Amino acid sequence: MVALSAAAMLGLLLGLAALTFGRLDGAAFYLGIAVGAVLAVRVLWRSERAARRAEEALLPPEHRLPRRVPRRPISFPLVEGIATFTIWYAIAVVVDRVVTGTTTVFTLAAIAPFAAFMLATLTIAGRHMAFRLTTDDPEGQDTS
Repeated sequence: MVALSAAAMLGLLLGLAALTFGRLDGAAFYLGIAVGAVLAVRVLWRSERAARRAEEALLPPEHRLPRRVPRRPISFPLVEGIATFTIWYAIAVVVDRVVTGTTTVFTLAAIAPFAAFMLATLTIAGRHMAFRLTTDDPEGQDTS
């Protein structure tokens, strides 16, 4: 399966390269290889999963692995995102003003929004990941 996954990725990359050089026949060939490899991996994964489920069904219930309950997904805080973006936007404009001595339209329309978006995304994601890592997990607590 690893070799097929690698072939799919290589086919995708070579297909994009062929498309860049205007070779539509080569792009179609390589993308066909990528799609074929992905379908082969899908078939192998399904058969492997079916075999694992059949094997697990033969085990007594006390020897089966417990079902994993997924965590609640992180929702994106819109108000916090807009506020963080605005703060980083202002910081980017001030830094440009200090460094260059002037603020251009390019800074206001391209550089500051991009920097603010990237920094706000990192700030919010980092904060939420840190919160997730430090919250008490009731399943992992030692009750002794």
